[in-house]
Amino acid sequence: MDVHTSFRHEAIQRDMLDHLDDPYRQEVEYYLQPDTSSYDGLYPTDNYNRDLNGKLPTELMQVTDPQEDIDDVLSNEFHVDYPIVNMLPELNMVRQTDKAVAFNRAANNVLIERFLDGQENFRGLASVVPHDPAASAEEIDRVAKEDQICGVFLNSTGVKTPLGDQRYDPIYRAAEDNDLPVVYHGAAAPGLALDFPIIQHEMQTYMANHALGHVYSQMLTLTSLFENGTPAKFPDLEFVFQEAGIAWLSLIFRLNREYKQRRSEVPLLEKTPEQYVRDQFYFATQPLDEPDDSTMMKQLIEMWGPDVLMFATDHPHFDIDNTEALLKYLGDFTEEERNKVLYKNSADVFDIDVEA
Repeated sequence: MDVHTSFRHEAIQRDMLDHLDDPYRQEVEYYLQPDTSSYDGLYPTDNYNRDLNGKLPTELMQVTDPQEDIDDVLSNEFHVDYPIVNMLPELNMVRQTDKAVAFNRAANNVLIERFLDGQENFRGLASVVPHDPAASAEEIDRVAKEDQICGVFLNSTGVKTPLGDQRYDPIYRAAEDNDLPVVYHGAAAPGLALDFPIIQHEMQTYMANHALGHVYSQMLTLTSLFENGTPAKFPDLEFVFQEAGIAWLSLIFRLNREYKQRRSEVPLLEKTPEQYVRDQFYFATQPLDEPDDSTMMKQLIEMWGPDVLMFATDHPHFDIDNTEALLKYLGDFTEEERNKVLYKNSADVFDIDVEA
């Protein structure tokens, strides 16, 4: 789970040119000029010192080549045979709807052509943008024809209307019709300026931004899904949350309490949020949370059990997890339970025949 490409790298942006028409092709061409040293208009960003002046690079490497940058690294060092790749285009904060849709389609084409074609063991998550749900549904129908596309990818940050709102039902309907799970990606991204402006504008350090951003955006998304009865409306759809760890999942117990007290406000829900979670939801383990007493992390994993957790790496970012980091917490699981967390849940949800 959660293998990224370096979407803003020049090589990938030049691939994008083959799939864009003017005026957006002209924008990317301008951005790629060697004398254009600073142009934030193409992809919104923030002004945090993310790399600590080079002391803590947020990316350990640039990912542009599927063999050298993904397969060689993950197969040899992480024992990963089937990386599930996403482009992570972070287009939610692009203001123009037509531009966001065009760039998203181009990003999916680059994902297929550069990272999936010729790599039989690779799988990909097709990105969609929230700007135009009908266009996103059409995009899902288009890319679902590709055998190696195994899911739909949504950034949780930078969404003006939370992602459970009924306006997004065309996205969920298309995903369900095409038997593709929906994956939500938390991030300490510029989109926080829209979702949680106090984090992006008033917190003074990237430490605070990075600690809060992923969790807040996923909490908002999860709550919105239950508020609007999304899992009840789409009972055959599976939902996956990645890149926020799992310590925040105590929110589900709070949602249980609210549901029991205020059921009239969520008439579509027929059972508790926790019961929906146990039936239709999955959570990627990265980044593994780090209590001072490591037995607490072990207890947390055991509390949620092997049926809803998925191993994820977040390659190539600095807070990457490997299999050994997770295995030390799975010692009391049976071999079958360990395998569920390490690969079987992902294989089932993303329909990957790992015995092939």
